[in-house]
Amino acid sequence: MPIILSQMLEAYRWIGALLVLSAHSTNLFVSLHDIMTAPHAAPVYVWWFAASFELGHQAVLGFFVMSGYLVGGSVLASIRKRKDFLREYAIHRFARIYIVTVPALILTFIVDSFGRDFLPNTDFYDLPLFAGHYSARVFIGNVLNFQEIHLPTYGTNSPLWSLACEFWYYITFPLLLAPLARNYPNWFRYGGFAVGLAVFLSLASAPWFRFGFVLWVIGALASLPVRPLIASRWGALAIYFAALVPIRLLVRGPLLAAHPWLQDAADLLSALLLANLMLTVRHSPAEGWNALRPQFHKTLADFSFSLYVVHMPILILLRSIEDSIMGPEWAKQLATPAHWATLPVVMGVCIVVAYGFSRLTEANTGAARRFLSAALPRFTPAISQAGSG
Repeated sequence: MPIILSQMLEAYRWIGALLVLSAHSTNLFVSLHDIMTAPHAAPVYVWWFAASFELGHQAVLGFFVMSGYLVGGSVLASIRKRKDFLREYAIHRFARIYIVTVPALILTFIVDSFGRDFLPNTDFYDLPLFAGHYSARVFIGNVLNFQEIHLPTYGTNSPLWSLACEFWYYITFPLLLAPLARNYPNWFRYGGFAVGLAVFLSLASAPWFRFGFVLWVIGALASLPVRPLIASRWGALAIYFAALVPIRLLVRGPLLAAHPWLQDAADLLSALLLANLMLTVRHSPAEGWNALRPQFHKTLADFSFSLYVVHMPILILLRSIEDSIMGPEWAKQLATPAHWATLPVVMGVCIVVAYGFSRLTEANTGAARRFLSAALPRFTPAISQAGSG
């Protein structure tokens, strides 16, 4: 992958994770419900625009598109080169997901249990939003990546829904394309397709699984063209951001309530424009965009996955602590300087915890892959003369 594209994706990863954290932190700790009816300082409007559900949502969609480009694109490349790729592919994907997901679930259990059992004067853990989320059945279902497909997300960790989608895209995409992998025997190719189709259909009752798969495949297909649709990366970037502004301002409130289809249309448009941006940057010169070159982009990107999967239970615990000290009505008051001062503190705690968590988990992904590669037996289905097709 060209270095300039790698640098852009690193910047997108940490900025996207920070947008999600900002949106959730603001929703929990700073009340801006008078933003449309009362005057505010310019920085408040800027924060309201950026730290919003819609831009956080678009960031998560961007993660789907990038994953499709990187993971789905590697599948397409391996098939075109007739490589025996499935063993190493499976090791890489399982290690990437599970070295973070299982520890994140354990952390959620510990944090939620502490908040539920030891914090007085808070009802956050008993909200209808989290009803039925604390059982062992739900925990095991999340380990198997069925959250928000057949079961709710475990505890207060609602962002885990997207990991389930990712995991099953990793599995179903190469299986659905198995008939094209001519280096494998026919029984393996078409048997794999049948398994992949059965798995996909068994999960497709979840609407976001189906729609997210479309976005993921858009990212995978963006790896194929040999030339960009738009030559200028600045032009592609400008078009992407020009679309995000009306999406942020219009896909909300009464307009969205009256026209629910706007959300899917906006999501599809932003996914296509991000895929177009990645395609353009891939074919652009390596020079320029010097702002992407500093090492801190990679440093922050390297624990962005961890930040995404652990921030919500930490935020809920911190809000519950605040409710226990200040009373549950304090955080619901219109934002004061004290509320704004709380915001960088809680976000900082989440970032520090995520970084420490990543040192124990995400940073060891390579070691986990090497261990699995050495431990698991090698199996390459032999291609018979009759089945070589």
